[in-house]
Amino acid sequence: MTAALTRRRLGGAVLLLAGIVVAAIVLWPSGRAKAPPLPERLPFRIVSVPPLGLGFAYPRSWDRSVQGQVITLSSRDQSTLVIFSSPLARPARERVKDEAQRALRKRFAPAEVVRESPGTIGNRSAASFELRGRDRSGAVRALVLVSSTPYRTYAVTILTGARPSAQGLREARQILGTVRFSRPLRSRR
Repeated sequence: MTAALTRRRLGGAVLLLAGIVVAAIVLWPSGRAKAPPLPERLPFRIVSVPPLGLGFAYPRSWDRSVQGQVITLSSRDQSTLVIFSSPLARPARERVKDEAQRALRKRFAPAEVVRESPGTIGNRSAASFELRGRDRSGAVRALVLVSSTPYRTYAVTILTGARPSAQGLREARQILGTVRFSRPLRSRR
């Protein structure tokens, strides 16, 4: 009986020793080049809004503000605003587009729609229009894109002055390319 117990202990000790040797071989530094260090901070921020089924990324140099279900991003030089909203918890793309057009015409009067065409938000098709108008500071341009999922309708508005920065416009297009929609999650209260 003592011999059997000793053999079991010896077998366990051998297995433990073998595990330590394998771990040492795997973890021991070798002559291989080290992987480049990750940047301390990524150049962009990722936003996920599960109750709206919305996600996107934007440059760290941009500012973000949230008021209810409206998220506003503003470029570093303040020449470009990207506004995300989800006004309806159902598909209603044309209705939201028409209401956005009426509201912007009123806000930036005298305003005119200069173009209507299909567009995209992320990987989804969208209805879009471009509007030119005025506010206290001068000429304003607005590009509105509206898309629906089976669960919600989303509107993205890009507002600029008459001469926005090329970088601001480029970054706004990049933001639009990162947008993803999913099934909204109910918030727990």
